[in-house]
Amino acid sequence: MTIDYDQLKRFVKEAMFIGGGINEPSAPQGVPHRMPVADITDKEQDQGDVKANHLYAIALTAREATEKLIEALDDPLYDDAYQHAFKATANLRKVLNSIEEMGAHPMPDQRVVAPPPRNQKYTGTAGYLPMTFSAGGELEEGEQ
Repeated sequence: MTIDYDQLKRFVKEAMFIGGGINEPSAPQGVPHRMPVADITDKEQDQGDVKANHLYAIALTAREATEKLIEALDDPLYDDAYQHAFKATANLRKVLNSIEEMGAHPMPDQRVVAPPPRNQKYTGTAGYLPMTFSAGGELEEGEQ
């Protein structure tokens, strides 16, 4: 028995594209394919303390300014000033984390520093202790 591949190709196209096949849209026209389940009540931009969010924005601007200063001072001639600017940006990282602890809720595009270790998933500060095995001899009598 021979297979007519052209006829088979026509059958497949007909099944896929004609009369509600798998590639034809099945939803009514004008209705988007994905719709949000519900509008969440606490929008991300409305979360957090208003004053803390404002302070976070100011500290973020200062952090960005010190980063630009570090790039500008990247010359051995300005080595001492570079070190001070680097320390300033490290301290501003701590300032951002402190303001977040005070109640600020930074937007995702405002997160430029890592959160404090207790808010990180795999830092090992949440009671996680890795199990280690040591090579050694047999346990002596009375040892556990």
